[in-house]
Amino acid sequence: MKKIKILSLFLFLLFISACAPVYTLNHSAPVNPIVLPDDGAAHYWAQNEWWYYTGHLTAQDGRAFGYELTFFKRITNEDKVPAFFIPIPAHWLKDVGMLAHFAVTDLQSKKFKAKEINNFIFNKARADEKKYDLMIDTWTAREEKGKHILCAEMKDYKIELELEPLKPAAFHGRNGIVNKGANHANYYYSFTRMRTSGTITVEGTPVKVEGMSWMDHEYGTMKLGLSQTGWDWFSVQLDNNCELMIYLIRNDKDAMIETSGGTFVSPDGKTVWLTKDDIDIKTLNYWYSKKTDSNYPASWEITVKSLNLKLNVNPVLAQQELELKPMPYWEGSVSVEGILNDSPVTGKGYVELVGYSKKYPLSYM
Repeated sequence: MKKIKILSLFLFLLFISACAPVYTLNHSAPVNPIVLPDDGAAHYWAQNEWWYYTGHLTAQDGRAFGYELTFFKRITNEDKVPAFFIPIPAHWLKDVGMLAHFAVTDLQSKKFKAKEINNFIFNKARADEKKYDLMIDTWTAREEKGKHILCAEMKDYKIELELEPLKPAAFHGRNGIVNKGANHANYYYSFTRMRTSGTITVEGTPVKVEGMSWMDHEYGTMKLGLSQTGWDWFSVQLDNNCELMIYLIRNDKDAMIETSGGTFVSPDGKTVWLTKDDIDIKTLNYWYSKKTDSNYPASWEITVKSLNLKLNVNPVLAQQELELKPMPYWEGSVSVEGILNDSPVTGKGYVELVGYSKKYPLSYM
């Protein structure tokens, strides 16, 4: 009888051990500085992490494309999933959830196409914590000798690209630490100008392309407060070799919260942090999605008073919505023109709009 009790206790402890999370989350505010290239790799103390590429490509025959490729990683320690009508800890099924989005804006054919893949069931995935090396199924992003190598494919489109940073990484906020609300802060840096070359395969035909890309990397605890309903993000590459990033976190009155802000990058790579009070954005037009019941802003006038900068930003194609469940969002290529210090400027950019769907309201852990 005693042996049975000991065996039962052993099996119980073994079960508890097997059900324990593999990773330990750290929700405290970041303190240590970002160190590159080491911090390009995955961080398994960070609840959320993403590597985000957007860019503009031109083919030898003059065709133009925009693209987005994003890898997301989440440590599932604190998540629940429904199973047999009751919620169970998500880490019992998967300690690390990964998914990726790939989208192409084809300007000549006026097509927008997007796809999502994940590692929840069948697809193999990797996020190396010692070097920058990501993979979900056949989609990959990695760093080799200072260059970023990307590959992703879906029906009708495939990219195989090499990206070379032309400026040092821009650290946002205070040395790469930003506070986006809900008493949390996270790390955030960008390569704002990356020379891009490679091929895009369109309906089975590979075409050589060149262009310019932007890369974001964020990691840490990223949570919206109860009154926060979504965000707008702008990345702008001007023809005078300057870049602008703005993020606006909206509350339930569609006003931007105090911790909204941005970064201006000068031609020599030096950065200027912008606060909410520096930025004024007026929406000039809207585009409505019937499929997700979303009324997205679709044209903007951006004024940054402290920089004597005024820009008009317009989508190159109205329909650039990723119709994904449970979180659809609009992420699209835009054209830019305006005035900086009384001189005309033009440029290209990307805009992300999240939390506008009435059919699928944002639920952000």
